[in-house]
Amino acid sequence: MTWWIGRTPGGRTVGVAALVVAVGLGAALAGGLFAGEPAVNVEVRRFEATPLSALATVRSKEPVRVEVKIAGLDGEDLQFARREFRTEHSVPVLGLYPDHENHITFTATHRDGEITEIVRTLRTAPLPEHYPEVHLERRFPGRISEGMILLHLAAYDEEGTYIPLASVIDSYGRVRWLYTEDYGHVLEPLENGDLMVQKENRLVQMDWLGRTPWEGFDVPGGLHHDAAELPDGNLLTLSAAPGSVEDAVVEIDRDSGAMLRRLDFRDILDPERPRQPVNLDEADWLHLNGLDYHGADNAVVVSGRDQSAVVKVGLETGKIHWILGNHHHWSEEFRPLLLEPLGRDFEWPWGQHAPELHPTDPSRILIYDNGNHRSYDSPIRPADNYSRAVEYEIEEDAGTVRQVWQYGAERGSELFTPFIGDADYLENGNRLVTFGGISRDLVGNPQALFDLEAMEVNDMKISAHIVEVTDETPARRVLEFVFAHPDPASYAGYRVYRAEKIRLSEHFP
Repeated sequence: MTWWIGRTPGGRTVGVAALVVAVGLGAALAGGLFAGEPAVNVEVRRFEATPLSALATVRSKEPVRVEVKIAGLDGEDLQFARREFRTEHSVPVLGLYPDHENHITFTATHRDGEITEIVRTLRTAPLPEHYPEVHLERRFPGRISEGMILLHLAAYDEEGTYIPLASVIDSYGRVRWLYTEDYGHVLEPLENGDLMVQKENRLVQMDWLGRTPWEGFDVPGGLHHDAAELPDGNLLTLSAAPGSVEDAVVEIDRDSGAMLRRLDFRDILDPERPRQPVNLDEADWLHLNGLDYHGADNAVVVSGRDQSAVVKVGLETGKIHWILGNHHHWSEEFRPLLLEPLGRDFEWPWGQHAPELHPTDPSRILIYDNGNHRSYDSPIRPADNYSRAVEYEIEEDAGTVRQVWQYGAERGSELFTPFIGDADYLENGNRLVTFGGISRDLVGNPQALFDLEAMEVNDMKISAHIVEVTDETPARRVLEFVFAHPDPASYAGYRVYRAEKIRLSEHFP
């Protein structure tokens, strides 16, 4: 689609929209209708993999700077700009609404201050059949943190087929970005504005239009659950040590794809320590499922779900700084590394995910505590259990840990998630908590992930809640999203592996 717009002598806009060949109309405008005045050409390209996005190419006779504004339905306009003066600009058109005539304003500012502006509409298709209806509650709108939520969302149909639906929703529950292709566990914004995405065993760089300017590399030992970008641009990924299962951290050179180092946790922790929770693979003794990087110490913090332990390890040395987890069944060599709990209101995490160090105070760490069993000897039934986000404060030199905040225990089994989940710090001090795998039987009873007698995964109806809460004690809900299939007799459902607040207008290079 190509739009031509011309500047009038008074500095306002005359607009012409047409589905024509750009060269032909350009010659007509330059030589006829707008003779003597600079013409501006706007060409919009759509992308199949990202149907709520487009790329606008703006060409002009004279250098201009360009701004694109997408009109919001709730007073939240999105703007994307190219501030330098050029005769050709590529500007993203992100944040379109599905099944909607989206109003887009293109503004070209000339060096003399004159403005050329045109408003046009771009029709988008409805959401895919399997996309859930988003239910939400805005309890304290004035306290909602800025930005939209990047969702690692997927649907399950009645037969349990997994259907990926990576997307972005705004604070009103409206879908503003969608990625229609398959991907793995990793869907993470990079410093340059693009996304780091898992494609089978490969990490690739993808922009918000679905293009892959960097095809990445295969991860030695396989790619599992999480990856992080280091300050120098290299990448840390969770992987497997040779001949083992999900128990290694690998550092990859960003330019060459070469493996710079591998931390083999069989040499760092105790593979003979009993597992809790237990999964169906006896060789999966640790099950690394989350990591965060601590730059000041050049260390990595990892979550070992099947050991119910979060561990800080030097990236170059491989030495343990501390172990945050219950004190059962550790051999003597590890006991000096176990953090000692302080305070009355303290609980260990069990089967946890997604450790995240505080952005300005690395002594604080936020963890999604799934809570599987919560004991070696007296497991808690799912109907009596809960999941939560929990924040700890660690005094590394003293070897102590104190629980300073939590959210989720007060809601009981309503949000119990035996698998997946996420918790993030937000810029305004709030926290985003993803109860991403709430599991029920068809009667509505909370369900464990595995039937360990039959050694199989239980049939589950899965749903998800994403809750933004304050950092107060008790925490206050300010915003909550619910993704649930309406048919109670069907195993069709939805899950959210991770969720992250972003500013979509800032995530384009």
